[in-house]
Amino acid sequence: MERITKAGIQLLALGIVVATVVLTQLKNQSTKTSNTDQPASAINTVVRQDSITSLPVCDVKPGSIYDGDTIRVFCNGQEKKIRFACIDAPERKQEGGIESRDFLRTLLQRGGMKVRVDAVDTDRYGRTVAELWVDQGMGLELVQSKQASAGMVWGYEAYKSDCKSWEAIASTQADAQAQKVGIWASANPQPPWEWRKANK
Repeated sequence: MERITKAGIQLLALGIVVATVVLTQLKNQSTKTSNTDQPASAINTVVRQDSITSLPVCDVKPGSIYDGDTIRVFCNGQEKKIRFACIDAPERKQEGGIESRDFLRTLLQRGGMKVRVDAVDTDRYGRTVAELWVDQGMGLELVQSKQASAGMVWGYEAYKSDCKSWEAIASTQADAQAQKVGIWASANPQPPWEWRKANK
């Protein structure tokens, strides 16, 4: 009887140790998953670098970031004016316009003033309409989605058919709206296309 009791106690102790180890590992995995500085909806904004390495790397022209959705770049020695696909930023004279521009400047500076350009169209002004990718040390991230996540731009729904990453942008914008960040902190934010019509 004494042997059975000792054996039972040893098995019970072993079971407790195993259970503790398993629970600790599960807790660590859960912590690693939740300790990300990006919302779950932004997962698609970070991609493996090898999936877009074929895109040209372009240098942002110094002093060319005039607003939140237009820049000039040098690609293979050629200067191009880029209109950001998928989004519309507040105009410079509009509420939030300067903040949107400054956010973009900071974002691109952190990426070494280099972007990967995924051209989707050419607009009526001859600008290259493109999705842009920047590497700030966490892998390549979609510039437009970063802007939407910070509440610095509107997703341009009228042109979403030309936008490969529309779902990621719409999702990050919804998060920004819910958190009332950037332009969404205003009680009545005015879309840029409406502001332009009213201020012709």
